[in-house]
Amino acid sequence: MRSKTVFSIVVPLAFLAIHFGKRQMPKASSYLEMVLTRQILPFLIISGLIWWLHGRRLGAIPTAWGLKADAFKALKMAFVFCLPMLLGYGFLADFNITLTWSGFLLGCLWAAVSEELFYRGFVFGQLFRFAGWKFLTAGLLNALVFGSAHLYQAGDLGSAIGIFAITALGGLWFAWLYIEWGNNLWVPMAMHFFMNLWWTAFDAGPTAGGDWAANLFRAATVAISIIWTIRMKRRHGESLEITKTRWI
Repeated sequence: MRSKTVFSIVVPLAFLAIHFGKRQMPKASSYLEMVLTRQILPFLIISGLIWWLHGRRLGAIPTAWGLKADAFKALKMAFVFCLPMLLGYGFLADFNITLTWSGFLLGCLWAAVSEELFYRGFVFGQLFRFAGWKFLTAGLLNALVFGSAHLYQAGDLGSAIGIFAITALGGLWFAWLYIEWGNNLWVPMAMHFFMNLWWTAFDAGPTAGGDWAANLFRAATVAISIIWTIRMKRRHGESLEITKTRWI
């Protein structure tokens, strides 16, 4: 495995280059070209970087990314955590589902997988777990850029501030869940999926900002996940991973 210094240089540079580089590409001439250049290619690049950073061993990639963990357990827990959004949004929409196949595959499934692999698994995970960065330092880098990536949804300054704040804080929360559940990237990935799913299925809002009702049920999901995680740790006699000395 490479040194902490190499991780600290390569990961942020690659992250920023890929994130902002995609936005400088000319408009794709077809949907296939868009998927290949803006989705598949970045995924292959960061996969290659993880392979190189971890001693050019293919077997190290799942562990380094946080994927060599219990995916089924993550799905079960995420479903429970997201019940307030399912029931709350469903009630407000009279349980009328407005989900399309494209919305499900791209907005729910692919968004959850690709964004968690990139922002939490690659950027935050490599810097916090292997480069020795503190939680807030590594977390803010991923959270701020994650928040800025959703600003295209904003129509004015007020909505831009709201969208940025919610998604940036969400990035920190996902990073916290990732570490506290034993470096299990499936947990934030499953949370991301179910939150997007219920939001989209019941049309909770046109942007990630949402109104007071949408954010009330989202806040309940966040609170349940945090309380459950802390209680689970205490029940098993385990200490929190993100302690005072690892925050900053």
